[in-house]
Amino acid sequence: MAPVTRRTFLGSAAALGAALGLDSLPGTATNAAAATTGTITDVKHVVVLMQENRSFDHYFGTLKGVRGFGDRATIQLSGGYSVFDQPNGSGRQYPWQLSATSTWWWGVSKEQLAQCDGSLDHSWSTQHSAWNNGKMDNWVSAKNSARTLGFMNRSDIPFHYALADAYTICDAYHCSILSATGPNRTYLWSGWIDPAGTAGGAAYDGGSESGLKWQTYAEALQNAGVSWKVYQNASDNFGDNALAYFNQFTSAPSSSPLAQNGMGSVPSTGSTPDDIAAAIRNDSLNNTLPQVSWVVSNQLFSEHPDGPPENGAHFVNLVIQALAANPDVFNSTVLFLNYDENDGFFDHVPPPAAPSGTAAEFYSGSNIGLGFRVPMIIVSPWTRGGWVDSQVYDHTSVIRFLETWTSAIGKPANCGNISAWRRQVCGDLTGAFDFANPVYGLPSLPDTSATISQATANLQINPAPGTNSMPTQEPGTRPARALPYQPNAWVDRIEYDAGGQILLWIDMANQGPQATAYAHYSIYANNYRSGGPWQYTVAPYAGGADGTATDYFNIGTNYGNGQYDLTCVGPNRFLRRFQGNANGAGKGCEATTYYASAPNTGQQAVWFKMTNTGSSTVTYTITSTNYRTDGPWTYQVAPGATVSDYFNAVAYDNGWYDFTVTVDADSSWSRRATGHIETGAASVSG
Repeated sequence: MAPVTRRTFLGSAAALGAALGLDSLPGTATNAAAATTGTITDVKHVVVLMQENRSFDHYFGTLKGVRGFGDRATIQLSGGYSVFDQPNGSGRQYPWQLSATSTWWWGVSKEQLAQCDGSLDHSWSTQHSAWNNGKMDNWVSAKNSARTLGFMNRSDIPFHYALADAYTICDAYHCSILSATGPNRTYLWSGWIDPAGTAGGAAYDGGSESGLKWQTYAEALQNAGVSWKVYQNASDNFGDNALAYFNQFTSAPSSSPLAQNGMGSVPSTGSTPDDIAAAIRNDSLNNTLPQVSWVVSNQLFSEHPDGPPENGAHFVNLVIQALAANPDVFNSTVLFLNYDENDGFFDHVPPPAAPSGTAAEFYSGSNIGLGFRVPMIIVSPWTRGGWVDSQVYDHTSVIRFLETWTSAIGKPANCGNISAWRRQVCGDLTGAFDFANPVYGLPSLPDTSATISQATANLQINPAPGTNSMPTQEPGTRPARALPYQPNAWVDRIEYDAGGQILLWIDMANQGPQATAYAHYSIYANNYRSGGPWQYTVAPYAGGADGTATDYFNIGTNYGNGQYDLTCVGPNRFLRRFQGNANGAGKGCEATTYYASAPNTGQQAVWFKMTNTGSSTVTYTITSTNYRTDGPWTYQVAPGATVSDYFNAVAYDNGWYDFTVTVDADSSWSRRATGHIETGAASVSG
């Protein structure tokens, strides 16, 4: 089959790295005198290499220390199933390793089948169908194939895993829109898709990304006096240079910077990957590398399912080696390696979505994004050490980083297209860096010289599942960057009225001085009622006050008759689950969480406040669901009384906690609380 054509700074890195044994990475060369300021101004070049069509779980669900297949804070599907246990016709299917396929093909190994599996539908309609308004339960049906659940591991993509182990991986980096490549690349290059159609949009789906008229970020750089360039072969770029979607570039005079830097081609010898790498190497050696570069591969080396990951690894390595040809350039460069969208491949983490009515975040009545998680690895001296950053990002975060950097170097290039909501929810990627503690030089990386031919890639065999059991994740943790939120949620009260309606109120908060960014929450109805999930954006702590939001849920007549089962999820594995019966024996019982210092250590702890407004003494039990192995702990609470206790998660579990609270009066009543306590310092993944 011929290839399908397109469009039919926080904490000490050095100290924590040493504690985790990461100071002896192959090729590590610490240069104590190299950093001139210890700030973002030490960055001299930013290179953006966007590859194609891979989801985070698809590539890195088995990587140790990231939010992958071992995630303990997942949403639940209808019927009580894990989000990993997806409906598949009349049955169900877990994620499965592509190279363990049951498909056989004469002369082609299963490993090659995994590398050449062919693309799934990833249009606006099927991406939204898989998302299913946030329920995340329609992947196989939407993509018309159980191959949506196929994944790779370290043995399949060793270079990618080695790169993540050497540098920093972002496990909450999302594509920008629940749609195809073109719209996501439009976000990367311009921060917007013009949903109201005022400037040539809406560029919401594959095939809609042409004739666009708004300002791109390349033009903002040009106007600010920041040098920039696209490295590509314009006749062999798989349609992936988003600047070509814009009229001002397609109609630019050949002598103009827009045409030369944005639409031009590197010198050609007939091998696009080698030609691009040669051009970067030449500019690196001659100190003519622009301040900002975008790199666009060809189809065979793009990592699109038509282009094997093995080939993509080789191309990425070529770019890295080209930059490293001049150590001074390499040691002052940030390389962002990201992926435009997930193709049709499964990811288990619900993307943050804007509440209804949010400006510039809806098209034709549907959420634009965020889209599903995709890989992002940041290669730079300031991101060495095998870190994970779990702050929420999307493709506009790359622009945000460039905004922050250009402002710091005195040439501010701002993008007016990014929506206010997106600026609130998505960070600017600076949290992934430790500018005070760079590690210079190029680490040892696996050889990538073996590649797959166009003829083999053309086979696109479409492998079928060979297993149906929950996959495992590599054991171990990795150092984690500090995060700018401290989420919390609890049942505030239950109200009854004479008409049989019962309202359960849930409060959500973003608490304490460590909370400096907006936090996104979703609330899911697990049982008893339909609808949802419901989306919330909560402001950070400011002026001594926590950011808060509150909402109520009818659990009365026609909504469970008092029974309820709701889950609130937020950033970095935050989860609260509330179960019970407002008319049952547990009426009057509540356990809420808050954060405060532990009296024995002074460190932040998670506290449980257990109240009893009933008429009889009750016994609460707190059980460690994960992390701790001691307990359980029991507390008798008299009528009208309150009892509080704390758990020092920072001292004993790197800030991680996961507890379930039950009460003897009502076996249906429980409260689960899991998450991470932020201290402003680097930590360890959960």
